[in-house]
Amino acid sequence: MMFFSFIGPSFVFLPILSVCFIILYLRTNYQVTISTIDEGFSFQNYKAKRQIEVAENEKHDKWIVITSINPPTEDVKKLAKIPGWKVVMVGDTKSPKDWSYPNVIFLDIEKQKQLGYKCHSLLKYRAYTRKNIGYLYAIQHGAKVIYETDDDNSPTNGQIEFHQSLTRDYYVYDTGSQTHVVNPYAHFGQKSIWPRGYPLDKISQESPKTFRKCHGRASIQQGVVDGDPDVDAIFRLTRKDTGVDLRVTFDKEAPPVLLPRGLMAPYNTQNTLHLYDAFWGLLIPQTVAFRVCDIWRGYWAQRLMWEVDRYLSFFPPNAVQIRNSHSYLDDFIDERELYHQSSGLVEFLVNWQSKQTNFLDTILQLSRDMVKEDFWRPDDALLVQYWLEDLLSVGYKPPTLKSGEAKCTSDQITFTSQDQPSSYLGLGVTKKIIF
Repeated sequence: MMFFSFIGPSFVFLPILSVCFIILYLRTNYQVTISTIDEGFSFQNYKAKRQIEVAENEKHDKWIVITSINPPTEDVKKLAKIPGWKVVMVGDTKSPKDWSYPNVIFLDIEKQKQLGYKCHSLLKYRAYTRKNIGYLYAIQHGAKVIYETDDDNSPTNGQIEFHQSLTRDYYVYDTGSQTHVVNPYAHFGQKSIWPRGYPLDKISQESPKTFRKCHGRASIQQGVVDGDPDVDAIFRLTRKDTGVDLRVTFDKEAPPVLLPRGLMAPYNTQNTLHLYDAFWGLLIPQTVAFRVCDIWRGYWAQRLMWEVDRYLSFFPPNAVQIRNSHSYLDDFIDERELYHQSSGLVEFLVNWQSKQTNFLDTILQLSRDMVKEDFWRPDDALLVQYWLEDLLSVGYKPPTLKSGEAKCTSDQITFTSQDQPSSYLGLGVTKKIIF
């Protein structure tokens, strides 16, 4: 007993001491990485190493990018049949090795290595971020427009319905400085639903109803999705009947809406169109959780778009999702950074200022500053650098720094959407489907 009482505290103390050393090592490593990145690399006088030129008959101007570990789903088959579009499917270690479908380019693990992209060396396996390879492939193969989605989404009417020209007329939120984040679902008739990544402390905030009609440049366009839209786990665990899929509808008559400088909203990778000027903003980070990565990308890209006079817009429902089955409790755990940090990230981004004289270094500065503010880790700042190098190597021409505002053609107007059926719990009432 004396022997065990003597060594007992050591068994408790040594593991704690080891953990402290590991934390100190990691913190030191992160600080060194940040210092090296900040003081070293710049795009000011950078000359890209060009990739081998792609043959003209392999190029296409409209690409759909997906990643999946499943055989071709019915939704993927529908995507492959959309006229005028080419599909690239990025595989992973769990993807079927014989994956094949007409009009779809399948990039297996070996093919991804052979492409020679610098960011490939940083990308994890069994990770959604392998989709980044597909973006680069599409850009290298002539993309002027990229539509991104998942294997459980399907555009309605068999068409991808967005504005494929940069400048169009939009309703533009006219909120002044009253708020810096907005729930786009409310504009399309669903006031009681919020998208994944929307700050929890803003859920009860009244949605704006005042707009101006303006000529705006929407480089990134997100369509709201009928069926089972992208809401967070808190919503699913508290406002949905167990064992019943959501069947949400949005107001199809509500006009597309654009978010001006100073106003943000979360958007995902599930029904989103990127025009050429926004291809730099396709990169998905990987040092945050799976349920966080695309939302953090969206906030990051929105802030950077303001530096080149480009903006985010939302469109009425133009796709349907029947969500793949998974655990909402697991989602809840995976989304904890969204719950704790979304509001802080929006505040940081709205107040962030750049000191750079070219756009690529502006992207790098924000990426490094997000490391310093603990929104993602140093490997993502390095991934951004490699990504930008890859973009230049495949011939991408980024936009230049430019200030400006949308030219408006109307005074302030009020718009109220047609309220859609709620998805709240039945509270004891038996239901087959939630409406």
